[in-house]
Amino acid sequence: MAKMLRCRVRYFTDGAVIGSKDFVDEAFAGARDRFSVKRKDGARRLRGNAKAAAGTLWSVRDLRVGIG
Repeated sequence: MAKMLRCRVRYFTDGAVIGSKDFVDEAFAGARDRFSVKRKDGARRLRGNAKAAAGTLWSVRDLRVGIG
């Protein structure tokens, strides 16, 4: 997991909030006014090379794979 996290710096820079699902949802609730009313919850699974952390680490932003 440590190697995967070193390769996925983008989640830490672009993801805005990284942590457990409860932590991300709490941060989302605190900044609710910054998101669309269509958005129901905050936590998003990590994608791409970060799949090893899926279910353990979550992000508030749903980053797409392969965007440069």
